[in-house]
Amino acid sequence: MSRTGAPPSKITAHSTSIICQDTDLRGDITISEGCVVHPKATILALGGAIVIEKNCVIEEGTIIVNRNTGIMSMGDNNHFMVGCRVEAISVGNWNTFQPRSTVSSNIIITDHCTFSAGTTLLPSPTLQEGEVETIPPYTVIYGVNSERRKWDGTGQSTEQNLREKHIEYLREIVPK
Repeated sequence: MSRTGAPPSKITAHSTSIICQDTDLRGDITISEGCVVHPKATILALGGAIVIEKNCVIEEGTIIVNRNTGIMSMGDNNHFMVGCRVEAISVGNWNTFQPRSTVSSNIIITDHCTFSAGTTLLPSPTLQEGEVETIPPYTVIYGVNSERRKWDGTGQSTEQNLREKHIEYLREIVPK
């Protein structure tokens, strides 16, 4: 235990991941291969551990928090843009959290979802206390009222290629 009474942090990062100085990492956090964590990002494992899988990009001002006792798993190739906040129970693969988007707890995010800039995703009001909402694949949260619609996947391969090039560029530029 530290002097403040908080348990010591246990940070595990793959040798190919890049974690910039001036990040706030607290708790039991695992960062897998190829991830890039920008300065001023905050990852807080306040309850259970956080596991961030391969090739995720976590930009400046992003806040990822796990208040639950279970492991918060973040899948492969997720992009957390400037100032977003994610407290979801788990996140699948190839999701995009645009600037200042927010996802609250009691939500499970599947694959290929997009949270547009400035949107806020709260659990459905029809859920009972303690229930969890699962966001289906290819869901887009958009607009001032954080509405939902399905994406048909058009342009998916182009977006994936662009994201792969983006992370290659970051791995080259960020260390410099």
